[in-house]
Amino acid sequence: MAENSEVQLKPKKKLTVFDAISSSLAQMAPAAGIYYGFPVIFAASGIGSPLTILLATLAIAIVGISLTNFSKIHPSSGSLVKYISMTFGDIVGTTASLVFLIGTIFLAGSAFIELGGWTTDSLALYGIHIHWIASTIILGLIVWLITVVGINSSTKIAAVALFIEVAVLLTVSVLVLIYPPSPLSLKPFAFSSIRGGLSGLSLAFPLAIYLFIGFENSVALAEETNNPKRNTARAVLVSISIMSVFFIFVNYSVIQGFSNHVDDLIKSKNPFIDLADQYLGRFSVLAIIAGFTSIFGMTIACLNGFSRIAFNSAREGLIYRKLSKVSKWGTPISTLTLLSGLGILAAVLMGLLSDGWVDAFGYLSTIGTIPLLLIYSLLNLAVIFYKKEKWPFHKKYLFPTIGLFSILVPIWAMVQPGQPAPVSYFPWIILVVCAASLIYSWFTVKKKSPISAKFSIYETVVKEEES
Repeated sequence: MAENSEVQLKPKKKLTVFDAISSSLAQMAPAAGIYYGFPVIFAASGIGSPLTILLATLAIAIVGISLTNFSKIHPSSGSLVKYISMTFGDIVGTTASLVFLIGTIFLAGSAFIELGGWTTDSLALYGIHIHWIASTIILGLIVWLITVVGINSSTKIAAVALFIEVAVLLTVSVLVLIYPPSPLSLKPFAFSSIRGGLSGLSLAFPLAIYLFIGFENSVALAEETNNPKRNTARAVLVSISIMSVFFIFVNYSVIQGFSNHVDDLIKSKNPFIDLADQYLGRFSVLAIIAGFTSIFGMTIACLNGFSRIAFNSAREGLIYRKLSKVSKWGTPISTLTLLSGLGILAAVLMGLLSDGWVDAFGYLSTIGTIPLLLIYSLLNLAVIFYKKEKWPFHKKYLFPTIGLFSILVPIWAMVQPGQPAPVSYFPWIILVVCAASLIYSWFTVKKKSPISAKFSIYETVVKEEES
């Protein structure tokens, strides 16, 4: 399979390190994580949640270090899939590409239905009624158009959306700490505050890991970023650091807003929204707006990152090569259209088969997250087994091993027996996807790998520019 040397992503203006960082932060969607993730983390680990998030941060940071090991040397829009292919060859690389692509279709679907559903529910509060299917399709097409017409404009829009949600979240959190209902306490940072001890920690840890999904977004934008060897690695580690401090700060503020009363936290369906109503009064609508901007920015960033990885796989012949078509704006229009179309379709179908869009969002995000966590695991193994670079012992063996085990915890939490239907079927669905992808790869991949044999076209261009 020969590489298509003419196909490259060429934006009119390269992204800055700030753009790359904001794109990663936008995909992590802080408001959405706080609104949907914090309640279940509180239920699992109680007021000891800040420590749980801290431990999840360390685990994700180790995975991030494994990713930057590669991105500092071989920046590529193929991101995780590219590095797995470089290490394990064509069969595993093609399998990873297919599994990742299928997983991202479900994740795109979860983003679209969350965007449409949140919008529908928010408008209903003000007497405006529109079906979630209509809002999902309309907003999905708007996001597709924004991502197609240019990486610079789409990342700027995602950055503005990020700024709005962060401003609202910080305002409420600071107000809580300035005017707490009871004296502030450092009790949430004591291990004894974790509900259920180690069992509570093990239950909440996977949930905290999910808060950081999307940290790798900037690596997929390497081809369109200035000085990618430096800036993509910086973006990964800086975005993890910023978001960890932010999540811990807001989490602590919410706990203080409920006076460290775990029962009250658990009874609340959305603790942060309750505090926003209390502290913002008639301006609490800003919290709803922050939810929309969070999901909107996350959907844009998600589509940008995922489409680049699929584009690179198509360009290198791992999947259907015609999917590597580039628009006049320098964006991967074929993979953007594929992910958007199938994502919207998955959102509508799952929504119709579920008891409302919220359940459908949970199902889609679960099915889509399992393949992504598997790819994270393979990335850590790739660092250990990659032979062409001599990294220090802690980077090559210690960190990847810790990272691998830290990712296996949330994977086990999602696939362990005894879960209710239809969630209990999801691991089997992913197993079938993996097996089918492996069989396809075995019979279609030729002996000589376009990936393992040489660097991608973009890496060659980077080397020529540097020389």
